[in-house]
Amino acid sequence: MRTSDYKIQVTADSVDVECDVPLRSSRFPKPQPSPRSIGSAFVLFALVMLYHFCFGHGRDPSIWRIVVDSRSGSVDFVSNLIPVFLPLALGVFLLAVGIRHFLPFCERLHCDRSTLTWSKIPWLSFGYRRVTRSIPVAEIVRASYAIVYKSEGYYGIVLDTYDKSWKTFWGIESPEANRILRGLKQLGINVYHDPEMREDIRETLRDRRAEL
Repeated sequence: MRTSDYKIQVTADSVDVECDVPLRSSRFPKPQPSPRSIGSAFVLFALVMLYHFCFGHGRDPSIWRIVVDSRSGSVDFVSNLIPVFLPLALGVFLLAVGIRHFLPFCERLHCDRSTLTWSKIPWLSFGYRRVTRSIPVAEIVRASYAIVYKSEGYYGIVLDTYDKSWKTFWGIESPEANRILRGLKQLGINVYHDPEMREDIRETLRDRRAEL
């Protein structure tokens, strides 16, 4: 059976959740590739792209040749830099995305009967800056397993407060989400259970067993 990416510990007085992998895309077939595999693919593709544009291929002039042949300060020099900058920027961007997959990612939640604390290393922080938020349990209006990114169909744990909603654990599947919600409920948080969630859990577990 496919293992979960979540470490969940539920006791009578607390709920602790930890996830050390970035968001998984629903577009990948299951089992999904590891973050390092995805990162390696991005890095390799970016290096090939940068090599192609920097050193030329076939009849296409290289970026280096375009810059050398252009005169600094001339109109041609500025216009020639536009097609040079775009492929370079794209290559650097893909390289950065690939490197990010090798750096730390962590999302954590701790909740007791008084306070819920959620922390995450954002994707754009490149693994070095953690964002932490805390809220009294009494201010949480409802917790649910719901869509957090409609266009991609991502589900997550949604924590509704009086003034805003926290969308956490993007991409979590229903068996793990159910464990978390049951733990939050026993701590006094109002939990909404989708009537279709039970069937979704069964289907997910059935799919995991089929991957053996």
